[in-house]
Amino acid sequence: MIINKILASYTFRFLWAYVIGLSVSVLIVLMLVYATYSYDYFKQLQGAVADEIVALEEVYENTGFGGLERFIGEKIEKGELNRFYYLVVDQEKRKLAGNLDDWPIYRRYDDGWLEFHLEILSWNDQKRELRFIGRSEEIGDGYRMLVVHHHGEFRGYAEAIRGALVRSMMVTIVLGTIGGAIVAGLSVRQIDRTNKTLQSIMSGDLSDRIESASMRGEHKELALNINLMLDRIQQLMEGLRQVSDNIAHDLRTPLTRLRNQLSDMQDQAVSDREDRVQPLIDEADGLLSTFSSLLRIAQVESGSRRAGFTRLDLRIILLDVIELYEPLATDKAIRFVSSLQAEAFINGDRDLLFQAFANLIDNAVKYTPENGCVNVELGSAGEEAFVTVTDSGRGISAVDQGKVFERFYRVEVSRSLHPGNGLGLSLVSAVVKLHYGHITLSNNQPGLRVEVRWPLVD
Repeated sequence: MIINKILASYTFRFLWAYVIGLSVSVLIVLMLVYATYSYDYFKQLQGAVADEIVALEEVYENTGFGGLERFIGEKIEKGELNRFYYLVVDQEKRKLAGNLDDWPIYRRYDDGWLEFHLEILSWNDQKRELRFIGRSEEIGDGYRMLVVHHHGEFRGYAEAIRGALVRSMMVTIVLGTIGGAIVAGLSVRQIDRTNKTLQSIMSGDLSDRIESASMRGEHKELALNINLMLDRIQQLMEGLRQVSDNIAHDLRTPLTRLRNQLSDMQDQAVSDREDRVQPLIDEADGLLSTFSSLLRIAQVESGSRRAGFTRLDLRIILLDVIELYEPLATDKAIRFVSSLQAEAFINGDRDLLFQAFANLIDNAVKYTPENGCVNVELGSAGEEAFVTVTDSGRGISAVDQGKVFERFYRVEVSRSLHPGNGLGLSLVSAVVKLHYGHITLSNNQPGLRVEVRWPLVD
């Protein structure tokens, strides 16, 4: 898993591409240097052979063939064997002088230069095949002279250099890849820690902060700035939550007194006034329910309920909720279908999960017309458990699907058809986030499909 993250990380891919680009660039530069050196070497070699031929022709013109033979013999005795090779032949190509035995089979180039291979004895009496380059000139009286120089050692050096270049490039790529993997691994570890902390914060724990003690450089500076930003956000959120909680607390008490007084008035009122008091009591009950929901959402979003999480089987909770709502569905002639997996365990709070499932199924039954269908499914995929609630009602438009989890938001169609305060799905969203899950809405054609996923536990 960590290897896949390292290989997929931008840092590793950037460093690997940089090493490859640098290696190729260095290889190109070295190849240009090698090509330039080769050109200069052969240019000098050709010049040396041409000068040697000019010198031999001058000796022949001044002293004749005898002087030329003595001159070549002196050069061979003085150690010129390691530099030049000579051969002078007659018209039938019979050897007359020089240190080559036979006229070689060569390849002629357009500019008159010759190249051939020849085996010679080295200083330890071992045969070596060398490559020669030279020129052949007629010097008069039917004589032909061949002056060559071997360049096998240069080619050996060149091949060694080419091999060293290739091996160096491969070693550079391997070491660069390993170094990039190490650097990327360190970066991925720091980013993973940061992401886990941010996920915990997004789940509702605003007190969590990124651990920056072990970080260095820009990562540490970024973590410190994020922590400062989170401190400010936490202060603002706590202030906003405190204001809403205080309003809910402060208003719930007088509303409760008002409701109780209206109830007393109803008991004491005559029949004609009793009917006028009951709607006031219903309105007070609705306001009390709204404030209770707000306080419950605030409590869930605070994350304090995680301390009481236990291992729960979602199937058992869903069976209880389904048992509660099946009679209501039967009264509306709604077909209620459930498909529940044998076991699906998560860590959570049973009361909150029961309330969340109840809100989802209640909405499904409420907005499904008579002779419709409500389907509840429980299953698992990979390391996640999922609960799907679908209905055959009016559904929710794509525009409204992203807003229904906001507090007090209600779709315009439902405002006139069904009473409510727009807090049901807000509570569901808060409960899902508290349990490290996520919820999605989609069209069921017709109706609405709600899918909730949570991480499974063993």
